[in-house]
Amino acid sequence: MENFGEILNYIGRTNLFNFVIFLSIIIFLVKKIDVSGKLESAKNGIAQNIEDSKTAKSESESILKEVEKSVENLEEEIDLIIKKSESNARLVGDKILEDAQNAANGVKDNSLKLAEARAGLLKNDILKRAAKASVEVAKGHILSELGRNPDLHNKLIDESIDALDEVVL
Repeated sequence: MENFGEILNYIGRTNLFNFVIFLSIIIFLVKKIDVSGKLESAKNGIAQNIEDSKTAKSESESILKEVEKSVENLEEEIDLIIKKSESNARLVGDKILEDAQNAANGVKDNSLKLAEARAGLLKNDILKRAAKASVEVAKGHILSELGRNPDLHNKLIDESIDALDEVVL
């Protein structure tokens, strides 16, 4: 068992030696890296983040209150806008109807004027045709009378000459 004791002793010394080396490396690295400074810096960063979060929270709460105040009367404002829109729609509709009625009256008036003008043209056309027919009838009557009584021809020529003499130019 002596061998076993020696082995344990050897292992203990080598483990102790390894532990001391490991601990020395850790202490060197901690001093080199400045872990306490980094931990303090991280702690300060976290504290600053907490303060920033509190500030952001208070700002968000104030913004939320402002938004709640602005939304408070939103339904009344929407109702007012709807009522104004309905009123405007009625006014526009009434204006459209009035304009359409005025346009219809204008078309009606123009149609009546056009009908009166056409009636006048037709009346003039009928009068022209009647006058032509009267002239033709008179011409036929005169020619038949002259054919039956040739002395009337000379009398008619004399009356025409006398009528021309009386015309003043």
